[in-house]
This record gives sequence, structure tokens and C-alpha cells, in this order.
Amino acid sequence: MAFHDAIPPTGRGMLRLMPVLHSRLGDWDLPNLHAWSERGLVMRAPERVIVMPDTRVATIGSCFAEELATMMGEVGIRGAMHPGGLFYSTATIRQELERLTGGWPERDAEPLWQLDRGFVDPFRAYDKVFPDEEALRADRAAADAAAEDVFRGAQVVVVTLGLIETWRSPATGNTFRQIPHPGVFESLGTSLHRLTVGEMLDDLERIRTVVRDRLGAALVVTTSPVPLHATFTPLDVRIANTESKSRIRAAVSEFVDRHPDVDYFHSYEMVVTAEKQSDFFKDDGRHVRRDAVRYIMSEFLRLFADPSLHLRDVDASWLTPIEKTAPIPTKEPRPQAAKVAKPPAPRTPGWRRALRKARRAVAG
Repeated sequence: MAFHDAIPPTGRGMLRLMPVLHSRLGDWDLPNLHAWSERGLVMRAPERVIVMPDTRVATIGSCFAEELATMMGEVGIRGAMHPGGLFYSTATIRQELERLTGGWPERDAEPLWQLDRGFVDPFRAYDKVFPDEEALRADRAAADAAAEDVFRGAQVVVVTLGLIETWRSPATGNTFRQIPHPGVFESLGTSLHRLTVGEMLDDLERIRTVVRDRLGAALVVTTSPVPLHATFTPLDVRIANTESKSRIRAAVSEFVDRHPDVDYFHSYEMVVTAEKQSDFFKDDGRHVRRDAVRYIMSEFLRLFADPSLHLRDVDASWLTPIEKTAPIPTKEPRPQAAKVAKPPAPRTPGWRRALRKARRAVAG
């Protein structure tokens, strides 16, 4: 098959018509067409300016949400990341966003965790230990107010999804942000739960209800390219990571298809479809290099931000160029079988005399 765009001249320059797909069966005029052989370093994606110099942006999720918030100050975008830290799954993000707008009553039903040194909040950082429940709840209230300040009045909310492996409370059904503290893990009786595509779709619908209907903000969803640190399944971490990212992408894809008002940003695809994924990662093979983060962020700004908002000195020279672009694979020469010398025929007694007789007969 072959691809080309029909671009006839017009009175105002060039008018791009529908691309044409050629094959031995015939031709197709199609509204959209992009061949693997035509891919470039810059990915094709819809552009929609939703971030202006005075737009307030709030982010929540895994590491990309943190990176975006870090870069916002550099380009002059108002806003911040959720001050409570990282939220890795649709379930934990949904819980917190619903709480911001008066939902998630189940949190108050969750018992606080009592350790030998004091009390820990089940839904916040475990390294912060409080002497009593009153001190914990006072600190929680202050943290809640700080989070509400970030999201109230936000005009764009960016949600970054990282994984599907979660731990649920057997008493309330709440989802903890990470594996429960070792001081309560055994007594809690919780178990691993891997979110399904259906469950994540339900979470995303509820997230959209909060962001669009209650906060009145635009919603951008993205998937973190950072692989799992570890898996709690019997699987190899590479298999578990592939299943985790695949389920997330499937859920997000269906969700965005349902809602034209939701945008997707392809940070995940920029990394995992690169000619060399190692271009993006640090020596640990997981975390993204600083120059790669800047490049990814420049793409986010290109798609969603006013042209006045851009990162300076973004270098992409470290990216491996895309060279494998032949539309039809070249035919490799078939390997020639090695010639094996035939062993000489066994010589019987009188063979010389028989040979001379045969030659005389031929000579006539």
C-alpha cells in the first residue's frame, strides 16, 4: 500500500484535500491517514489553546504532574500541584477530587493508624507521625485547606495516571495511596487490587464530573511513562508494568473518545515509541532525564498553551533521529546454502579398464 496527500494548487496557495490510500485493490479517500513510515520526532496531535498567561492550572497525580507544576513557574503559568504529594491511581485521584468538592465521606470513617511512636494518616505521607489523634486531624485540616486553595478557581486541571496496583481498606473500601505502613500492614488485613479498565473508566467519569461540573475547569489527562518501581504480583515487573500501562491507556482512550471536551497529552507515547527509549531515561532506566522532561513539557505547551508561554533553550539534539521509515520493507537476500563437496564415488577393482573401454565406445 502507498500513501499520499492530494494537494492541488488554488488561487490562495495550496489546499490540502483528503489523503489517499493506494493499494492493488484500489484507492481510498480518507479524512485521516498517517502511516508508520511517516512518523516524525514531533507527534501529530490536536492543538487546543486552553492555557493563557492568566490561566490558573492545578495538577494532581504521579510524577508528570509534579514536573508540570515545577515548570509552570518558569514560563509564568499560575498554579501548582496538589500539595499533598503524589497520587498514582484513578481511585486515589477520584477520592481526593471528590473530597475537594464535598464528597468522599468514607475518609472520616477510616480509622487512623496507631504505631508505637504515635498516629499516622492512612491517606498522607507515612513519615509524618503525630503524638495524638487531635494533632493529626488539625494538620489534616490545614493540608485540606491548602489543597482546596490550589483547586478552587483553577481553570485547567491536569491529571496524570501512573499505575493500577492498589491497596483497599477491608473496612471502608477506601483506596490507600500506597501499600499500607508496615506497622499496621498485617493487622489491617488489606489485599492487593489491580484496577480494571471498567473501574478506571468509572473513576474518570467521576473525576470529570468534579472538574467540569463542580470546578468549572478544563480537563487534561496523561499517562506517566515512568515504569513501575516494583510489582506486588507474582509477575515479572516488566510484564506487570506492561499490563498496568496498557489498562490505563485503554481506559483513557475510551474516556477521551466519549468526551470531546477532555484532552489527552501523549507524554507516555513520546517516551515508549522513541527510536531509543534510553534517550529519555536516567541510568536507573526509570526516571526521565531533566533535558527530556523539558522537551516533553515544551510539547505540552505547544499543544495547549498560548505561544507567549514557552520554555527557553529546549534542546532536542540528544534525540535519536527516526530512520526506519521505508513504507515497504526491503527484501533481504536469501542466504545461499553452503556448497558441500560430494565425496568421490567408491572405486571398484578394474575401474581404469572400464573407463578406457567407455571412452573408446564414445569415440566411435
